[in-house]
Amino acid sequence: MNFAESLKALGVAVFVLVFTIAASFPMVAVYAYLIEPGHPPEFYTEAANWIAPWSSHILGPIAFFACNYWLVKTGRARFPLRFAATTIGFYLLVDLAMLGTLLGIPLSTYFTLGILLSLSAKIVAAFWGARLGLARRTAST
Repeated sequence: MNFAESLKALGVAVFVLVFTIAASFPMVAVYAYLIEPGHPPEFYTEAANWIAPWSSHILGPIAFFACNYWLVKTGRARFPLRFAATTIGFYLLVDLAMLGTLLGIPLSTYFTLGILLSLSAKIVAAFWGARLGLARRTAST
């Protein structure tokens, strides 16, 4: 895999992280305005701690599938399965670095059953998207 493809894989990883974090804000807003309105801000800050991870659990695999599918289907990734593995690897590196350095969260608390299941879904989605993208690319040529 060349440098340009590595940058694309890093871009996918960063996109998935930013996308899932950004998506958590409207999820908390919906909870605050439609499901549990009328509470003090501290209540919603606490609710964000359990609502926000669901954007990663649900939207993360969808984003990994879509990005890998699109980049492989359009021929922008020459080695589909290696590209998918690299996107996941970069995702882990960036996510762990962000949690450990920026947020000060101990990495021992990161590897819970829920996180491992979520990560497994992202891995499956990335590889599935790459394989399906390759199938579509070879079918159209």
